[in-house]
Amino acid sequence: MQSVASEMNLSETAFVEPRAAGYGLRWFTPVAEVGLCGHATLASAHVLYETGLAEPSEPVRFDSVSGPLTARREDGLLVLDFPPARRVRR
Repeated sequence: MQSVASEMNLSETAFVEPRAAGYGLRWFTPVAEVGLCGHATLASAHVLYETGLAEPSEPVRFDSVSGPLTARREDGLLVLDFPPARRVRR
């Protein structure tokens, strides 16, 4: 996956893998795997809905290194649910 992301040379490249309870989702920059990428998650959900791999009335569930993520259609828009941000102590 890292090799493909490097070849694509985009800010992030998403990789979606079908699983029993949804999809696995990983994101890579040209040089490293990242823990979360909203734009690539949104694009992945869009592709799944538009190609008919996801039912329009059902949420898409992603399993990621950041935990479970969901995307759903709502009033003609895609809505993403992400884990709460972690606070960093300084």
